[in-house]
Amino acid sequence: MALTEEQRKRMEENRKRALEIRKKREMEKERGETVEGFFAAAPPQEEGLQHKKRKVDGANEPKEDKKQRSNVLLSGEREDCENSDDESLEEFERDASAYVSQTEAQKTYCLPKGTIDVLSFIERDNPHQRGFSKMKLYSRAEVRRRARKRFGGKSGLITEREKRKMKRYEQELKEVKCLRR
Repeated sequence: MALTEEQRKRMEENRKRALEIRKKREMEKERGETVEGFFAAAPPQEEGLQHKKRKVDGANEPKEDKKQRSNVLLSGEREDCENSDDESLEEFERDASAYVSQTEAQKTYCLPKGTIDVLSFIERDNPHQRGFSKMKLYSRAEVRRRARKRFGGKSGLITEREKRKMKRYEQELKEVKCLRR
């Protein structure tokens, strides 16, 4: 089965476009603009990246206005883990990404969903499948600050994390004991 001239032309255009995309990604990687697969320094207009900051005030606004309201974060407002005092970082945070997912923020920093909902975030296309809803990534420094404020500092957060870990362990132990009977 022979290809028509139109099919060959389309194939050549697609090949050139793919090479351009690959070259662009390699250049961005060389400049260090990616953070664990996410473009950290890209402007909001590029490829689905939207910076948003939630407002806590405005309690008397209608719900629709609250959902639609968002402010663009300036690149200078982004708080990296590297900019923080290294002594106050926990061991797992030292080489970690500047952003955390909602699930990681809830599990690692023991924050409830309500607290996470008021934090600033960036939206990225879901890496598992483009058709899924957008993924929200929160600034690790801001999440850490909120968690430490909530639990009374670094030691309070560590204590809370250990307490929850023990609670999960005891719950699993109960389930195993119930299964043995």
